[in-house]
Amino acid sequence: MIVTNVFTTELSAEDITIEVAKKYLERHISEELPRLETLEQYYLGQHPILDRIKTSGLSNRRLVTNHAKYIADFTNAYMVGEPVTYSADVDINSIIEVLHKAEADVQDSDLALDLAKFGRAYELVYMSSEAVPSIKLAKLSPKSTFVVYDDTVEQNPVFGMYVHSYTNTNKEQMFNCCIATATKEMHFTLDKKYNLVSDVKEQPHYFGAVPIIEYYNNGDRMGDYEQVLTLIDAYNVLQSDRVNDKEQFVNALLLIKGFTFGDDNDEKLESYKALREINVMELPAEGADAAYLTRQFDENSLETLKKSIEDDIYRISCVPNLSDQHFSGNVSGQAMKYKILALENMTKVKVRFFAEGLKYRLRCITAIIRVQGGGAIDVSDINLSFKRSLPANETELSQVVATLQGLVPLKDLLALLPFVPDPEKAAEEIEGEKAKEVERQQQLMMNTPIIDGATEYGEE
Repeated sequence: MIVTNVFTTELSAEDITIEVAKKYLERHISEELPRLETLEQYYLGQHPILDRIKTSGLSNRRLVTNHAKYIADFTNAYMVGEPVTYSADVDINSIIEVLHKAEADVQDSDLALDLAKFGRAYELVYMSSEAVPSIKLAKLSPKSTFVVYDDTVEQNPVFGMYVHSYTNTNKEQMFNCCIATATKEMHFTLDKKYNLVSDVKEQPHYFGAVPIIEYYNNGDRMGDYEQVLTLIDAYNVLQSDRVNDKEQFVNALLLIKGFTFGDDNDEKLESYKALREINVMELPAEGADAAYLTRQFDENSLETLKKSIEDDIYRISCVPNLSDQHFSGNVSGQAMKYKILALENMTKVKVRFFAEGLKYRLRCITAIIRVQGGGAIDVSDINLSFKRSLPANETELSQVVATLQGLVPLKDLLALLPFVPDPEKAAEEIEGEKAKEVERQQQLMMNTPIIDGATEYGEE
């Protein structure tokens, strides 16, 4: 799939040097890092409203409703809340074993969350340092990782780079760096000015591809809440100002006409303090008045505006608002599908791009399996299945299964039921029980005695 906004180079992997990689690192830090840090701050609840300053004496409550985290967590759970499953017509047990030992299901969830937050995610495939090395997977931070592609229409990876920042004993910021091409890795250290301050350690690898994998959320590499940041800001401002207005109403100025509370400032101040404590005022008989100066606001209009902004947040991000009174939990399965149609369409795009990254991971794994003496496996023959994490109407599904018995293979029918973990095994068990029941009935008929042409149950 073609993706926009990627780093490209006309160089081949053999021409990649540290100096070349440093130029791309500087571009990543200047062009990409500010955006990624902003998106991360929104997810963590550090929104711009928290930096708002008002004139001293005015109420300045700063409220954050973290729609960004809600959106990212929701889309992540919907797409990979259930582990990705792999199937093929050939034996892929060696691949499944590698994925199980590397805890790929946990890794997939972490990667999908980065996709929702940043629009991209990165993974390193590497060999462990054990006596018998095994394939491992590590998630890399999008803030410190990038991949550079060739300038052809295929956008093949040329090299990837990740950086680990740390402070040395002299309290100087340093960067441990790794450059990986399709055949080797280069490890070295840079100082804060990107000067090389260590030897370069080169080592070959046998993954047959760049082992730093870039996953995409969509063709534009945009996060799931990136399009609604301004709406989130507007919602936070509106909610904060509603609280501030309420607070300023309580602390409104008291206008007094026709009399004073004292002859000098000190006496007036003491009277005002006493008035605030006892909340009682006695006025002269004629010509005196007292009233609070307040700003009038229309609560109904504010509530309408709040709902409008929130509806836009959910509509544009394609995420349903589960607190909406129209999104009840007792709707039919078909009605539920219509309510999440926008989310489903967006998720299909996310799945296509995510599956492409997972296939790239499988190619790296199968390359090592071949090196270790295993058989060659064509990754294109492996099917990836994503099961949506969605509440199911089990009664409705059970009725569908009962209706279609005899028309659809039993294994496929059982796959519709969320409480059946292994449909194929369950179908085998059901068929086995049916065979045992037939055998029992046959045995019963064979053991039934016949008396003078009639069974013990009656005439023939």
